[in-house]
Amino acid sequence: MKKNFTKPMAGLFLTLGLLFTVSCDDDDNGGMTGEEMPTCSDGIMNGDETGVDCGGTVCAPCEDGMEMGRRAELFVTNNSNGDITKYSITGDSLVTYRTASDAAEGIYYNKEDDLLVQASRSSLQLEAFKETSMIMEDTNVIAAFNGAMDLESPRELAVSGSTYVVADTGSHKFFVYDKSGDSFMLTATLDIPFPVWGITFKGKDLYAVVDTTSDLAVFYDFAANAQDGLLRPSKRVKIEGIVRTHGLTYSAADDTMVMTDIGDAANTTDDGGFHIIKEFSSKFDALSDGDVLPVGMQIRVAGPSTLMGNPIDVAYDSETDAIYVSEVGNGKVLGFTSIGDGGDLAPSFNMDLEAASSIYFSSDETDMDMGMETMGQETRLYATSTANGNITVYDGMGAPMKTILSASTSTEGIYYSPLSDDIIQASRSGLMLESYADFSSLADASTVQAAFMSDADLMSPREIAVSGYHVVVADNGENKLYVYTFNGSSFTLQNTLQADFDLWGITFMGDDLLAVVDNTSDLAIFNNFIDMNMMDGSIMPDKQVTVEGIVRTHGIDYSEASDVLVMTDIGAAADANTDGGFHVIQDFTLVIDALEDGATIPMGSQSRVAGPSTMMGNPIDVAYDHKTETVFIAEVGNGKVLGFANALNSNGDVAPTVSNDLMNASSIYLYNN
Repeated sequence: MKKNFTKPMAGLFLTLGLLFTVSCDDDDNGGMTGEEMPTCSDGIMNGDETGVDCGGTVCAPCEDGMEMGRRAELFVTNNSNGDITKYSITGDSLVTYRTASDAAEGIYYNKEDDLLVQASRSSLQLEAFKETSMIMEDTNVIAAFNGAMDLESPRELAVSGSTYVVADTGSHKFFVYDKSGDSFMLTATLDIPFPVWGITFKGKDLYAVVDTTSDLAVFYDFAANAQDGLLRPSKRVKIEGIVRTHGLTYSAADDTMVMTDIGDAANTTDDGGFHIIKEFSSKFDALSDGDVLPVGMQIRVAGPSTLMGNPIDVAYDSETDAIYVSEVGNGKVLGFTSIGDGGDLAPSFNMDLEAASSIYFSSDETDMDMGMETMGQETRLYATSTANGNITVYDGMGAPMKTILSASTSTEGIYYSPLSDDIIQASRSGLMLESYADFSSLADASTVQAAFMSDADLMSPREIAVSGYHVVVADNGENKLYVYTFNGSSFTLQNTLQADFDLWGITFMGDDLLAVVDNTSDLAIFNNFIDMNMMDGSIMPDKQVTVEGIVRTHGIDYSEASDVLVMTDIGAAADANTDGGFHVIQDFTLVIDALEDGATIPMGSQSRVAGPSTMMGNPIDVAYDHKTETVFIAEVGNGKVLGFANALNSNGDVAPTVSNDLMNASSIYLYNN
């Protein structure tokens, strides 16, 4: 129901005490003297500057060298009454635009066009307001034009040129509009395969938080791929340290991404925070799909002094390194400066605003500061062998690039760490983890020694899975999971977990560990594996299901971006040459969530590739490239690394599109950023 407008209120000018009162030159005071003389802004967001011009003219530089009257405006929506509040940071003033909406979330301001746009949660449409910069008092404002009532539950708005994108939590959709003149035209409605909330552009790429998780997803070249229907992310990674993310913003000037953490949704008062990721491009671009950005490469601000319980959105001023938060839980707009290494910081800007929702910072220096999209993505496949311990590298098409001779004579289990350019592998000859540094720079046929290694704790390592700085080794000597941490110079064994089934392949799906149950066709799932298993002991899966059609499974891989699970079938152990295959399960999270413990994934929810043309007899490991929909196989029985293109649409006896000889091919890992 629309609210009734009231008469405009007088403008409110906040005076919070002047820390800086540097007078301008008398010749530029517009006839004012003494206490009437305006002061200069220091450009720092602390609630103490007036930031006004000198009698409408440009002042001479202030004695402290600070910029005078810098335009630094903060626009905030709320879900209490739909009004838009504009804070002039350097001017210490605020103006409230009273709109016809009763609730709004998603805000954008274009200074060049003097256009203010919000997403109305009450009227379920975009609302555009013109010439708001001329309004100096609290005022009723009427939308100059609106979008159609397409929306369901709008949360955030991201703008790039004429493209306006609304993240809508109603059915997890992106509504894409094109603004032409005084109109919004809906050009695409996108079904997103995860809960949405905050979105922001970086060049042509759209970044989106994955609500209810700590994950960050990216859609490369978004507008070019925005067509009606399902749109999967190009990559999805975990931002370690966040409990549940909501808001995000990006600054190209500082190459900084900021994300909020609302913590436990039930606690809206004191467990919130935000994370700052400096040098964002180099860090995020290096990560492979499904990787983790360690908390040690971020700055976290959280704690009772911050007054954050549910920081729903965030904005950033690269000129002053100031971060602004709309805190819906405590009904505040907060600002933080002098952040340094983070921690429990008190806000330097603190304004009450009931149900504060979306926030947008605008200044002449920072507007449209989106930078460039990601370029130069690459795919590499790493393979081990139990015959010689060599590490063989293939490109994204499966063509051999180089072979490195490691210190081991037999290996199984491999991972490439892009943030440190290290290879981690499990040595079956040395019964330890090994790390090989500066791997990208190694020439073909190089012989290398491990930069560091673990103790010889292992008995019969088969596969490794990595999450951040944790390495899990599946060892079938006594069917144990060995959990290590690494810090760039050493491995530390944290704990050992006894499984109640035969181990082989393992992989992470977010925080959960997926493990094949060797000698069966079963799949076991350990929820929140690292946090729930910090001590030595026995471990039982939270869910174990049977995969129909598999005789005996070994290899497993999961793609976060495409939600695809692939498992191998080695068939009868006595036949190592002709009876192998692999199974593909699309929309895996939907499939597995619908099953109870002990249930079966039916063949109708899978596809199977097997037969004499496949060259698979004992497919011991698998990797999936979601960009090309290619399944790669380490075929130990026939001594090959195989590739199957168009895997999502393949069934039956299909010949491989890639075939490379590799004696005793054991484990493979796909790096795919």
